Amino acid sequence: MLVTAVSAQAAPTAPITPAVEATDPTAMMPLTGPIAARALPTKNSALDINDTLAAQLQPSTKALSAANQELLSRNAQLQRQVNDLQTQVNVLVYESKGQLFLYGAFTVLISLLVGIFVSWLVFVRRERW
Repeated sequence: MLVTAVSAQAAPTAPITPAVEATDPTAMMPLTGPIAARALPTKNSALDINDTLAAQLQPSTKALSAANQELLSRNAQLQRQVNDLQTQVNVLVYESKGQLFLYGAFTVLISLLVGIFVSWLVFVRRERW
């Protein structure tokens, strides 16, 4: 019983279509009636997009213009903000370079003073010997 249940579920399924013989005179007849209206769209229904959802949801030109102006002003505001931040970055970079230059100058000055002091101690002690 289990084998038949598994084989029934595993069997491939194919859509069942009636076989049409070439000798059947109704097989080649064009569609008419309500089936034909659903099967073949007419030119008027294909070109009439006013009834579609896309046409109903399409924004008006005035709304698009207002949204475009809002986005342009927001873009200009963000560009100004980017320029201000870039200026701040440049100022901070130049300040840090200047600060490093001052640290280097103070290091050289202190090293020079320590060198003079050490050499003075060495020469004074030699004279005492």
